[in-house]
Amino acid sequence: MKKIQLISLIIAFLFSVNAFCQPVDIDGSPTPVKAAYNLLNRIIPGYSKDFHLFINEAGNNKDEFEVEASNGIVTITGSSAIALTKGIYFYLRNAANCMITWNGNHIDLPKVLPDFAKTKINTPYEYRLYYNVCTYGYTTAFWDWNQWEKEIDWMALHGINMPIAMIGQEEVWQKVWKSLGITDEELSNYFSGPAFLPWHRMGNINKHGGPIPQSYIDKSAELQKKILNRMRELGMNPVVPAFSGYVPSSFKRIYPNADIITMKPWAGFPADNGTFMLSPLSKHFAEIGKKFIEEYSKEFGQSHLYLADAFNEMTVPVSKDNRYKELADFGKAIFNSINSADSTGTWVMQGWLFYSDATFWDKPSTQALLKDVPDKRMIIIDLAEESFQGWKKLDGFFGKRWIYSVIHNYGGHNQLFGNLPFDAKDPSTMLADSSHGDMAGFGISPEGVENNEIVYELLSDVAWTDKPINLNKWIEDYCSARYGKYPEQVLEAWMYLLKTVYSTNGAFPHDLFQFRPKDGLKSDLEPNDDLDKATDLFLSGSESLKGNSLYTADAIQIAVEFASSKADQLLDKAIGFHKKNEFNKRDIAFDKAFTLISKVDELLSAHPLYRINRWIDFARSWGKDEKEADFYEENAKRQITTWGGPYLTEYASKIWSGLVKNYYLPRWEKFADSLKTGAACDLFNWEEKWITTPVKHFDEAKPDNPVQFAKDLVSEAKKDQQEVSQ
Repeated sequence: MKKIQLISLIIAFLFSVNAFCQPVDIDGSPTPVKAAYNLLNRIIPGYSKDFHLFINEAGNNKDEFEVEASNGIVTITGSSAIALTKGIYFYLRNAANCMITWNGNHIDLPKVLPDFAKTKINTPYEYRLYYNVCTYGYTTAFWDWNQWEKEIDWMALHGINMPIAMIGQEEVWQKVWKSLGITDEELSNYFSGPAFLPWHRMGNINKHGGPIPQSYIDKSAELQKKILNRMRELGMNPVVPAFSGYVPSSFKRIYPNADIITMKPWAGFPADNGTFMLSPLSKHFAEIGKKFIEEYSKEFGQSHLYLADAFNEMTVPVSKDNRYKELADFGKAIFNSINSADSTGTWVMQGWLFYSDATFWDKPSTQALLKDVPDKRMIIIDLAEESFQGWKKLDGFFGKRWIYSVIHNYGGHNQLFGNLPFDAKDPSTMLADSSHGDMAGFGISPEGVENNEIVYELLSDVAWTDKPINLNKWIEDYCSARYGKYPEQVLEAWMYLLKTVYSTNGAFPHDLFQFRPKDGLKSDLEPNDDLDKATDLFLSGSESLKGNSLYTADAIQIAVEFASSKADQLLDKAIGFHKKNEFNKRDIAFDKAFTLISKVDELLSAHPLYRINRWIDFARSWGKDEKEADFYEENAKRQITTWGGPYLTEYASKIWSGLVKNYYLPRWEKFADSLKTGAACDLFNWEEKWITTPVKHFDEAKPDNPVQFAKDLVSEAKKDQQEVSQ
């Protein structure tokens, strides 16, 4: 007996040494096991002693993990830190009914962790990509380290190993351009404002929403160091920026003989915001690219994945007669600019251009751009599989490595939407297709995150299987992890949501009241009996889930979706009554719609994320003084409203408290008044004043009992619709 006790003590000691005394790598970063334990301590402090983590490297560059739990001890073996962290989350979700989300967490662990039969999971994808360059505008433009730390933990738990990492690069570009003789004053008319930097970086616009404060450039660089350090600590392979050919207009002053192309303005912006591209035949192309990567590596450490998007939604500046040769010159120039600084570097390119201008990018043109780039030194992100499967249309990208990716979300919209049946099945269909070429990974590429969490939970599971996912069973498990125990009607509600809002390709939903009002508008939220049933069923389960924060957040959003659709219908009826000269009915319909919209705003003020104050607070926190804080607030408000170009108004619209009541509602009230009085309605000047007038913080009328408020709102919306329809 004493021998057995001694052996047990030795085993326990060895486990503890493995767990907590991991050596540090030569470069000073923690080992994969230690990094996984650090994350474990951040998400469930006090439980790390119950997890035994081991590294067992896979032989094929594709991660795997194995999970087993017995007698309160969870043993996870993984091929990397990310395999371990994905394994941790796999156990928490599937064995302990936990969920970690943007809205908050459902974690209710017993003192003794539950047993779990040995399970091994392999991913068929070497890379699991996350983010879109636009995410750095529509979601993260004003995040601080606290927010980023949570987000990187989310990435690790969901198995991401290839995040796009774009912030902080303006500091390096300043160094590069100033070393060539370009002045600070000239650069102030070059960089855009913080909320619009992604489109400056891609060569779409210059200086819009600027000039950018130096403090933002400096603080972003410091923040990027923390971000990259944490990503690398967890074994991620961040994709960092490279030179795609765009230069300041003042480059011509320094090099008067340089061949610089004036690009056609983007999205209706004036020429004053236009961009300029260096000829691929210029000797300066490789020089600038090399200098940028060298300076970037000094500042932020070495990476080997480099993003360069030359023609994102831009007219490609090639001649008709010499098109293919000129395209090849561009491809060669961008690759050489990377290769000159990093002989092992890989050019990563978003494949959005092949979709957005499919007429231009036929097979010969695409092949010409790619032909002189070594196959293994390039990765194309096939960005929107749900809308455009470039790998099928373009012969698997002619031997280049590529990533299957879905966008799901444009502009950061936060209504309920997604295409779960497609997401659950299509990737496995692609894997089984022998014509898929050199497919290297799976990508989740939304323009904005912190919405539709069910979509991202599913996608992160899809990235770790080569089989289609049974959605009915998966949603049952999702409800268990999200809420713990739940009543049957909640699951039934999710099945109705699956049939409606989560079986649609629409990735750009707008409520009618979000648009600048005018005749002829239509809501994207069509009347749907199944959505109405889902709302009633979900809210009827409230008694069993009282106090459950994720249930409350979902109840708020489902009720908001329902009430918003009814408000849209009332607005549509009011305009119809006006056309028929039924003015009393018009006024009643407008009044009821406006009351519902106001109450939607009030309910949203209880949501953990969907509040304009959160966006503005993030933005203002970057200001070193009141003037800068006001500037950031204006930048933030402009992006989610008029944006800038004439075609982009409401592109990034949100259903947020504060925005609904203080921006969307007053516009419609002014429009309704103009119909009643016949007076002109100058919304453009009103919008600009709203954007440029600092508010600092909008009043919030948070309900004491959000779930009951949601029920009452749904009842009122039903009643109003019935009364106006009579």
